Amino acid sequence: MDKTLKNSLFTLIDKFQDAKIFVIGDIILDEYLWGTANRLSPEAPVPILEVKNKTYLPGGAANVANNIASLGAKVYLCGVVGSDLYSKLLLDILNKNQIDHQYVITDESRPTTVKTRLIAQNNRYLARVDVEVDSTLSDALSKKIYEYLESVIDELDLIILSDYIKGVLSQSLIKNIVKLANRHDKMILMDPKGQDFSKYSGVDILVPNMDEALIATKSSSEKPLKEIAAELRRVCLADKVIITLSDEGVYYFDGIDEISLKSYSTDVYDATGAGDTFVATLGLGLVVGGFDYEKALMLANYAAALAVRKVGTFAIKPAQLKEIIKIAYNNSGANFG
Repeated sequence: MDKTLKNSLFTLIDKFQDAKIFVIGDIILDEYLWGTANRLSPEAPVPILEVKNKTYLPGGAANVANNIASLGAKVYLCGVVGSDLYSKLLLDILNKNQIDHQYVITDESRPTTVKTRLIAQNNRYLARVDVEVDSTLSDALSKKIYEYLESVIDELDLIILSDYIKGVLSQSLIKNIVKLANRHDKMILMDPKGQDFSKYSGVDILVPNMDEALIATKSSSEKPLKEIAAELRRVCLADKVIITLSDEGVYYFDGIDEISLKSYSTDVYDATGAGDTFVATLGLGLVVGGFDYEKALMLANYAAALAVRKVGTFAIKPAQLKEIIKIAYNNSGANFG
């Protein structure tokens, strides 16, 4: 990395505050029960966790929004929560983190999606307990989400769809969102899940991880990345495909041009939410950088490297992103100054 590139990335980070992004998807509350596990239960051969502390973090689409807000941009979050104690906890967190949640809908027919992780000493995971309903939203609620987006779409720089297959992003809703975005000349960045990617037809930018890409294309890991990406473009009619490769980096293909970037080498403590951090930073980088994919991918790569250094979902700040870029610049042998 030369000094010009480093300064260019810093300038993009400074511009994050000018972006406005609408995030739609499955909102999750991540609950962490921290404690010690030194004995087995007399009822079954399983460890007993003596809980010492509880923490709550936004997950799923809420984690994408949390990262966007933490990086200084304006973000609107849209999805559903239940009418329960967990929704109050989650909405309090969104308030505290300055995430606009006026478009979050309370659906009394389902619980707030909660993923509870039991963690013992030395950050050792014991178990995870999920409370969720993955049935498709009613037509009335899907219509409300569409109308919410329609009411602000002209103000937006980008739409991010974050699918955790909990029922919010149905094929019909995505189809209607794509049509709306096309009419208003807005880009859609899609973070997909599941086996059938045809439901994402027409999105502009598709960002699966490698496992998701292999499942969706029924491919083996031996298949060339270019062929996998080309198949995803065919299935989804997506213009750009970006496949995240965990510690091996990221791959971009738009039908003609390819970009391959290595990951920033770092200690990995927990990959939970790193994909959300990648997507959030990628979206911001694209918006403020005039859709320069190479620079946006660099920023997202560095952001993901920061995210995996922490246990649990982690919203990074501009100063932290600049610091890791500065370290990478110094380590490249350039004369920082």
